[in-house]
Amino acid sequence: MDMDSPLLLTLSNHSNQQEKKETETEARFTRIEMHIAWLRHDVNDIRNELHDIRGEIKDVRGEIKDVRGEIQDVRGEIQDVRGEMKDIRKDMQTDFRLMFSALIGVALGLAYIMARGFHWL
Repeated sequence: MDMDSPLLLTLSNHSNQQEKKETETEARFTRIEMHIAWLRHDVNDIRNELHDIRGEIKDVRGEIKDVRGEIQDVRGEIQDVRGEMKDIRKDMQTDFRLMFSALIGVALGLAYIMARGFHWL
């Protein structure tokens, strides 16, 4: 008889199914390992980017501190300008009073001279 026995056919089918399952399992593990490798690569990229971002944040913080210092300097200069403006206003008031009194004095002096010239006094 050339025919295989049913026991041999069952065992060969069983071993074929088992090999097929092992092959599928190995393929799944290979895909999982590839995904894990890509995830590790992505995590490393994210870590590197975070490191770069932290460095940039430190640079921005330093620049912000510089800007704050410059703002404080400008505020001090504004206070100085305000003080100088107050001094100029005081000087302007004094100058105006002086000029106005001089103008009145000159007008009165000219009126006196005219009155003397026309013999009114």
